[in-house]
Amino acid sequence: MRKLIAPLPFSALLPLIILLAACSDVSPDSAAQSDMWRVQLISAETARSLSASTAVVQYGGDILESTMAVLPEQGKHFLLLELSIEKVGEGKAAFSWNDAHIVDQDGNSYFRHSNDTFLANLGIPRIRGTDIVFGKESGYVCFEIPEGSYGLVFIADEGNIALEVPA
Repeated sequence: MRKLIAPLPFSALLPLIILLAACSDVSPDSAAQSDMWRVQLISAETARSLSASTAVVQYGGDILESTMAVLPEQGKHFLLLELSIEKVGEGKAAFSWNDAHIVDQDGNSYFRHSNDTFLANLGIPRIRGTDIVFGKESGYVCFEIPEGSYGLVFIADEGNIALEVPA
């Protein structure tokens, strides 16, 4: 028996297209390097919510659409950073998400969202949340920061890496 795979309707792809189109590209020189790590900030974006629609073809041929939405806490928004993190030095050092954070204009620190696995569920490539010990990782990470924050800087590798995050 021949199985037909129906393409996703445009409405299922529209949220991802909007998310990618809204990303503000950062200049290619938005990178910093320490003795051990090279981090490049590829893009940065804020969002008041994240959502995606999926379509699944049912056994009988009907299409079932579902929408997933994720909201930040009241008074906050999501900050999505697309990063490339590469180990350039030798040794046992790890790139730790317990150390990497965002600092705002008032010196407040914001760490990576404690459970940003929803990014993968929304179809957004995500950097895993565990320590990076070798190689190169690329994808998105999510922070939840207060609305109106500015002067944002991504800090990592015990302060040896600092990258300005565009507004």
